[in-house]
Amino acid sequence: MKSALILVLGVLVLGYQAKAEECSKENAEKQVKEVCEDIIAKGKDVKKEWPKKLLFENCGKNYVWVQDTDEHMKMVMHPIKVRLNGQALDTHVDENNFKLFVEFDKAAKKKADGDWVDYVWAKPGKEKASSKTSFVKLCKSKDGTAWIAGSGVWKEDLKPKK
Repeated sequence: MKSALILVLGVLVLGYQAKAEECSKENAEKQVKEVCEDIIAKGKDVKKEWPKKLLFENCGKNYVWVQDTDEHMKMVMHPIKVRLNGQALDTHVDENNFKLFVEFDKAAKKKADGDWVDYVWAKPGKEKASSKTSFVKLCKSKDGTAWIAGSGVWKEDLKPKK
């Protein structure tokens, strides 16, 4: 009985370590670029495939959010914090008074290949925000749609590269 318990605990620990190793900036960036390719190819029609297509595994459950590039930077789709959908983001700040969505907009417009932005955001179920970094990319379709796709990871979940 004792050896079976040790075996189960070992499997759980190894499973957790495998999950933690999956946590990567590269995976977040890859997902953003895939969503961006869909926006470029389908324009506004891509919304029919959301929110399911915006969810993926990276450090556990993760997601891509999409914001527009209009003056008030409205949230087009946030598959987790749906209360943000349709809301203006230009005055939204993190716990450090950092206008994160304004900075996402600037960073995505500055570099054609996308860029990373550091800020703080609360993990699901947590009250206090912790350091996070997100990859953001501007996606322009032929129908005139210009949206920014982004996804991030909490810095504490990233494993140092060997």
